[in-house]
Amino acid sequence: MSNAPTPELDAEKLYENAKASIQLGIEDFQISQKDENDGGNPARALSSVRNLFAGMMLLFKYKLANSVDTPEDAYRLIHIPPKNILPRPDGSGGIEWKPEDKFLKDKTIDVSDIEARFKTFEVNVDWGTIGKLRDCRNHLEHLHPQNTLGELAGFVANLFPVLTDFINDELEMSPQNVLGSSWEIMLAHQTFYNKQLAECETSWLDAGIPAGMQEFLQNCTCSECGSRLLKASPKSLEQGYTVESDEDDFEYCCISCGEHAPIAPLLLDSFEHEFFYWPPDGDEPTYEQCQNCAHDTYVIAEGSCRWCNDELDYKYCKYCEELLQQDDQGNGGLCGSCNYRLHKDD
Repeated sequence: MSNAPTPELDAEKLYENAKASIQLGIEDFQISQKDENDGGNPARALSSVRNLFAGMMLLFKYKLANSVDTPEDAYRLIHIPPKNILPRPDGSGGIEWKPEDKFLKDKTIDVSDIEARFKTFEVNVDWGTIGKLRDCRNHLEHLHPQNTLGELAGFVANLFPVLTDFINDELEMSPQNVLGSSWEIMLAHQTFYNKQLAECETSWLDAGIPAGMQEFLQNCTCSECGSRLLKASPKSLEQGYTVESDEDDFEYCCISCGEHAPIAPLLLDSFEHEFFYWPPDGDEPTYEQCQNCAHDTYVIAEGSCRWCNDELDYKYCKYCEELLQQDDQGNGGLCGSCNYRLHKDD
């Protein structure tokens, strides 16, 4: 048996690294948002989101490290265990690992590992929002820096309440003290961002978006910069256009970058994402072209079109009660099989 000392972890270094990462992320954010003529650099957007997400993960690891009494247990908590096992409190301020073995020295836990440990130690975090932030980070890493600016603004606004609640509720510390000037910057940005978002949402009230498509507006992002801050074009409203009747002409205006483009393609893309199916994997179609309005927004399970609200006259076969489709509507309330059997001798 080896007599080598058990590795230890300095939790305070995690804490200091977390603060440094978040502060760097906010500095990068501010630089990325400036005009290039004023010293701005859009390439700093990716650095910003990486630093901010990494800083949040380091704070999470710091919480885990502080959940136990010894630096040895703290080391084990944030490093990858030799097998797929979870730590559990031993009731005396320590943790138990079974079976016992060497931890992977150079590999620390990732998001899914942290989530699993938080559940064990009853640490509460909004993992739904964390997942969206992680997906946003991954998405931004594949874009040209210029296309990340609008989406980055939403990332920072959504990150702020997660960090604030975690520092308040789980670390039992003051967010202002932990984040310093970064907290004030993030607070001001979130307040401004949410005000703009509310104004954008209000602008669409008189835009005539089909009722069945309105829920997809919140997922629409600018095709140029990725921002969610999309206003109904004042010009389109002044001309009396509606999205339902003038889909090729009704435009959005992006608050972040000034882009103008039709909103309908974004709504349809958002719809397709929600009802996505993949035939190569054996998925059955979830939507198809509506025979009334010709949009690919007829939801099969709902028996109606999300664009024009057209519904089936007959939803179930009057004989066998099978769910009817659009192609069955000419059979007078019969499915194809029953209609064939009824009329095969005609």
